[in-house]
Amino acid sequence: MNTKINWKKFIISSIVILIAFVFVADILMDKIFKPKEFDWNKIFGFENLFWKVLAALVGAYFYSSEEKEKK
Repeated sequence: MNTKINWKKFIISSIVILIAFVFVADILMDKIFKPKEFDWNKIFGFENLFWKVLAALVGAYFYSSEEKEKK
């Protein structure tokens, strides 16, 4: 199983996933469901930010990887 990664697609999609999906979804979910516990320091804290970046990279990998077809 050989996979080919489109690096341009990987970089762009990781940025888009990180900013649009993870940050916006996290901020909206915290504002809607836990408005009294909302804290910007918690959202941009190291541990929380680490998992957001990791999730964006994994999502971008699956989006940008393509399996090579056998000839």
